[in-house]
Amino acid sequence: MAKKASTQIDLIDLTDGYSVFLSNDNFTFQGTTNSVSGTQTFTIEVSALCGSEQVVCSVGTISTPTGLSAVSDGKTPKPTITVTATSALMTSGSFTIPVLIGDITIGKVVSYSIAYKGTNGTSVTVSSTAVTYQKSSSGTVAPTGTWSGSLPATSAGEYLWTKTVVIYSDGRSTTAYSVSRNAINGANGSNGSNGTSVTVSSTAITYQASNSGTTPPTGTWSTTPVAGSAGQYVWTKTVVNYSDGKSTTSYAISRNGANGTNGKDALTIVVISSGGTIFKNTEIATTMTAHVYKGATELTGSALTAEGTIKWYKDGATTATATGTTLNISAGDITNRGSYIVNLED
Repeated sequence: MAKKASTQIDLIDLTDGYSVFLSNDNFTFQGTTNSVSGTQTFTIEVSALCGSEQVVCSVGTISTPTGLSAVSDGKTPKPTITVTATSALMTSGSFTIPVLIGDITIGKVVSYSIAYKGTNGTSVTVSSTAVTYQKSSSGTVAPTGTWSGSLPATSAGEYLWTKTVVIYSDGRSTTAYSVSRNAINGANGSNGSNGTSVTVSSTAITYQASNSGTTPPTGTWSTTPVAGSAGQYVWTKTVVNYSDGKSTTSYAISRNGANGTNGKDALTIVVISSGGTIFKNTEIATTMTAHVYKGATELTGSALTAEGTIKWYKDGATTATATGTTLNISAGDITNRGSYIVNLED
């Protein structure tokens, strides 16, 4: 069967361990036909939790390729990193931010890509996606051993690396890494707080068109998808509020091409987890729902059936775990981490 659209969602179980969050771990630079267009910047705020409590963190030395720099402002407890790209950057890729929490270093991977300017209106699509895993004693240097399509078990103190390789129809590819750590000694909570799970209170997705593809717009955000004019960028803002009063904000950007022939509306999949993606002490209970969009219109009922079937694949499996728009996950389904690929197949 042909794959018409695909996305991935990861569920993580923490046992009073450290977790690090980036306000932005994926960015697309506006490009010429072969490099970044001029000089462009974006910022990343770094925060760390021990269980559900915020802790102080700092940033170590960041290594970046030619044409890219990443500089921390040195502030605590939540440092901000400014990433700058110049026309010397010609390929997509990733770099690692070493986040320091006491004597522990956790590497967080930031991926970046370049939206090259088209010359003939040809659409670049995803040809294939491969997700593999490898455990390591380091949280900052990607392991060099054999990557596995199955999720390996990790010992206390070990790091689990996830590598995602996306190959496009024009022959280019991007490789991204993410890292999680199996806590050594998780401190029990006090005053009856043991085992309390931080859950999602609400999720808000809004949209806004802008002439900039690097700076988030400051105007009014719409709760319904908007159509940008030719050459404009459409920003999607996702705000997730948690039961402990904290929240995260992330952005996604698409561009309405100014040149090129009209094509079919793209099919995309967005997955929402009712209980969030991070759980504590195996208190996992969530329903994941796949929303399929054709262009800016969500497909339901017979319109969705006409496009194909939604299938869920767990941890790199080639046989679907389930079919349909929803998938219920409970404590026994996840050990430390579970990665789900969601495909729309005809």
